[in-house]
Amino acid sequence: MISVSASSTSQPIDELELLNWGTKIGIAALRDGVERAQLENLIASLDTVSGREALLATAAFALRQAQRGEKGYIGRTTANYISRALLSLYEKGADKDHARKMLSFAKWIYEADIRYRDRIEQLTLLQLLKWHLQQRQQRIG
Repeated sequence: MISVSASSTSQPIDELELLNWGTKIGIAALRDGVERAQLENLIASLDTVSGREALLATAAFALRQAQRGEKGYIGRTTANYISRALLSLYEKGADKDHARKMLSFAKWIYEADIRYRDRIEQLTLLQLLKWHLQQRQQRIG
């Protein structure tokens, strides 16, 4: 069972955490065949609710889009990463700006079209960049 506390005690939000969640979401979106517009819709959905609760609303929106099951919409894996990330950030006191930064970064990773094939559960931005550079070196070398 997951507990959600709306405590007002906020922890500092680590930018690297935003980048790493964005990395996982971006790679998952590529694998799920998500259309770019869906990522833009997620970012825009942050403005449908005021305050930090927008993170929860956006997580719910991602799950709703995945439930549609239509081609190009948010896939289930992507929706799960989005909701886990937003819930984690919410519990740490993050606000819309943090969520927007993370989702915008996810879109960058998606647009970079890096075809990472390994498990993404523990993937970090640093690991992805090293893997990508290694792949390019092998093609060149």
